[in-house]
Amino acid sequence: MTTETKVTEFPLHWENPAAANLTWRFDPMHTPDVTTPLSFDLYMEPFIRGFGMLRLCQQNYYVYMHQPAMPPSAPGPVPLDAIHAGARRWREEIIPEVRGIDQHYLTTDFDSMSAEELAAELDRLADVRVRCGQLHTMATLPWWMGMMSLIETVRELTGGDDLAALRLVQGYGNKSVEAGERLWQLSRLAESIPEARDKLLALADAPADKQLAALAEKPAAQPFVEEFRSFLDEFGWRSGLFEFSAPTWCEDPAVPLDQIRAFLAMPDYDFPAEQRKQAEERERYVSETMERLEPDQRNRLQAVIEAAVDVASILEDHNYYIDQRVGVLPRRLVLDAGRRLTSAGTLDDATDVFYLRRDELRSALLGSSEGLAALAEDRRKEMVRWAQVRPPQTVGAPPVETAMEDEDPDRFWGTHKLRSDRPGELKGNGASAGVGRGPARVLATLNEAGRFQPGDVLVTRTTMPPWTPLFAVASAVVTETGGILSHAAVTAREYGLPAVLCVENATGLIRDGQPVEVDGSNGTVRILS
Repeated sequence: MTTETKVTEFPLHWENPAAANLTWRFDPMHTPDVTTPLSFDLYMEPFIRGFGMLRLCQQNYYVYMHQPAMPPSAPGPVPLDAIHAGARRWREEIIPEVRGIDQHYLTTDFDSMSAEELAAELDRLADVRVRCGQLHTMATLPWWMGMMSLIETVRELTGGDDLAALRLVQGYGNKSVEAGERLWQLSRLAESIPEARDKLLALADAPADKQLAALAEKPAAQPFVEEFRSFLDEFGWRSGLFEFSAPTWCEDPAVPLDQIRAFLAMPDYDFPAEQRKQAEERERYVSETMERLEPDQRNRLQAVIEAAVDVASILEDHNYYIDQRVGVLPRRLVLDAGRRLTSAGTLDDATDVFYLRRDELRSALLGSSEGLAALAEDRRKEMVRWAQVRPPQTVGAPPVETAMEDEDPDRFWGTHKLRSDRPGELKGNGASAGVGRGPARVLATLNEAGRFQPGDVLVTRTTMPPWTPLFAVASAVVTETGGILSHAAVTAREYGLPAVLCVENATGLIRDGQPVEVDGSNGTVRILS
């Protein structure tokens, strides 16, 4: 286990000297690992710039974020009409615009373009990423307003906490849950075709392309192969974390194939029945809550619930459309540029393109390419070295310390570090109610999903929507990041899965295979041996 590096051991380089006077915070939820230069330049930085309030910098290949002080929110409840209007805008304007971008990067023949046209496409991509950041903000703001309005109304009317409020809108589904259900359906299809099932189980340790090739050789397995490729067309443009250089599921479908095998090991699991159970429990929570209120209070809460339901799926669905699918489809463009530079002898491999900066790539396409192969290799080695270092939590100006005792924990980031005085017990943010027990499966990345078995407790640093299928087979979830409105929390509640988030150094303190008990109501994790 590494220890946090002192700033003096972490040399800083500021393109703009004035940036050193700002406080920049490490973001372990979205970018816990080193990030390639092109991923920062063409994927992360312009996207976050589109938010309009955040800025990024890259230090020793780690991404840091600066957020200026925000003015206090206007007092009083959020108009419910504004929440509903945001939901309509998401469905009627934002999704169609994003799908248009999606189709450009899915269908354009970049191979036929000239070098000048390809360079222009790279410039366009930077502008597209800024626009995607703007659309992201427009999409998620009404979702946030809907959830906060629900939390505050429930607290005022019933005295209930955040979990009591959010259970009133669980079980409505979203694109992440839909992806999990499609994989479960694929497992049922494989189970019905002995040739497909047997080949999947026999080739569990083989590369994904070898598995698909072997399945394609079996005529009886063709229905499974066709349905799996259909799944990849819809849900395969995603990868484990925000790193542009990471192959997508369409390119390397090892993760969904592993998940199908996990479902095969659960013959009695019924995905639709489990989702109906969450919906039934939600209706019971709603009924029990309403029974405690006066008629006018019921009407008020019902209106707030309806607004929250209208936006409930946006957090996960915007991830599907904006953060994932339209985020990684431009790999087709960038890898085409990499192949051209490889054919010209400028790079040794097409994937080396991710170790270039945007301006270097553009110049190389237009003919200025001396020494880029050696530069890419040097940066690859540097990234390997810095990946062994735990970066400081802040760089630049020291953060301003504030008293936290009377403040609510950050509901998205979950930045409050909680500690237990009891031996063998860890504390975090209780994000999804219930108690789950099982062997801890400590995963550093989603690429290790093949080690995850039904009934395991998922213990990891952070999760993104591509991790969602694991939630269907887990007994509980523990992460080192996230609050009650983070992806991991929302998804855990959709599956009725106990979850404790923002457990400091959970992946270091919990050993792989160690039995643990996760209490998502009280925010505790007990190590049982």
